[in-house]
Amino acid sequence: MSTGACAAYPQLPCGEAYAGYSCSGGARPDGDPTYIEGVPRGLVCAEQGDKAAGTYCCSARETACAFDPTAGCEGDAYGFQCLGANRPDALNAALRCGNGVEEGSLINYCCSAAAQDPGCIQSDSVTCSPRLSGWTCRGDSLPKSEQLGASKSRSDFYRLLCSTPTPAANPGYNNYCCYAPAPLPERGSCVQHTSQSGCTAGRFGFACYGPDKPQDDYLPMSCPEPGVQGLSAEGYPATLYCCDFQ
Repeated sequence: MSTGACAAYPQLPCGEAYAGYSCSGGARPDGDPTYIEGVPRGLVCAEQGDKAAGTYCCSARETACAFDPTAGCEGDAYGFQCLGANRPDALNAALRCGNGVEEGSLINYCCSAAAQDPGCIQSDSVTCSPRLSGWTCRGDSLPKSEQLGASKSRSDFYRLLCSTPTPAANPGYNNYCCYAPAPLPERGSCVQHTSQSGCTAGRFGFACYGPDKPQDDYLPMSCPEPGVQGLSAEGYPATLYCCDFQ
């Protein structure tokens, strides 16, 4: 447990919607959250500058999120536990958070205040079906649900599925057409495989680990060719399919 303390630091340039704090001894302004009948209550804070500086910009008032010191986050990321669609990065714009992981009625996040290069951006200039969203990505980056901007709270329940890419006009970049399907049904085992050999640009590649087929798990998909044995993008044996969005 930290033996330090935190004090208001109004000189910290956090913006009108946030409160600045200066802390010592490893303390955090949001380090002592409470749970009332299972509902988290606490500030949502983002570290400012070097961690040793002990300065934070925090939400001006308590939220339905709680700092989670036991979260197994990697690198410079730290954890929050939130109720419902209350994402930490929606409550504190200085944070960047990954997809939430459900735990009962709560959702766990790993977040960081470090500037992150998203690798992909939504782009209306990418020609896609009206029911698909266009994305432009650098190199091997793939669109992620947490990059959905104002709609990113959907990323906690929906994961983007994207087509085999087409080269963008800018060398080194690729264009994707993606959609956010309903949650994978129970026992569903098909996952996207955008780099599948032989699946032409604009079609959707899948790797299935079980007996189900992509159209069993994702209703808009039609897979006219039979599956072939191969490896998933992660390198595991699977049945590979190339499908069309209907």
